[in-house]
Amino acid sequence: MGTAGSRARPLPVPGAGWLPHAVVHGVSYTLGMSSAPITIREADTGDVFELVRLRRRMYEDMRYSDTAALEAMSTLTAAYLRGAVADGSFRAWLACDQGRVIAGGAVVITAWPAHPYDLACRRATILNVYTEPGYRRRGIARQIMQTMISWCRQEGLARLTLHASEDGRRLYESLGFEPSNEMRLSLR
Repeated sequence: MGTAGSRARPLPVPGAGWLPHAVVHGVSYTLGMSSAPITIREADTGDVFELVRLRRRMYEDMRYSDTAALEAMSTLTAAYLRGAVADGSFRAWLACDQGRVIAGGAVVITAWPAHPYDLACRRATILNVYTEPGYRRRGIARQIMQTMISWCRQEGLARLTLHASEDGRRLYESLGFEPSNEMRLSLR
């Protein structure tokens, strides 16, 4: 597991239900319903196992049940993440309850041709937003999203995109995400 605080960034102002707990290598918040601190920290290369685990759990919760396909996805994702986390093209944040990873989310930065509204030649996509079932409806995913949005603003990114599950759609809309003109064609 990665070291808490190795690249910790201050969190945005917490939403309702979050109470300040302590400031150690970043910001830790205590949920209103619990006395245990839930800490959000940036992931590093030591967190690849946890990032893959959360991604797999996300797909399992969306009813993907082909074990062989999930295993192959996990193996390939781990190989990808080892390089992408190291080179900064995959940035992730993890929520931890007493050191145990219970939620996370990520931003993938890809090279992209310039647009008239964005000359930076890069694009940001949010993915893998997932919270363990026992920790849902406590504002953790919102806090992770706000942390990622804040980081993207600090990096000067012009837009964020994501693919919303039915469970996540209300959260994303409440944060200002809107349907866009992107379309998809499945080739297999």
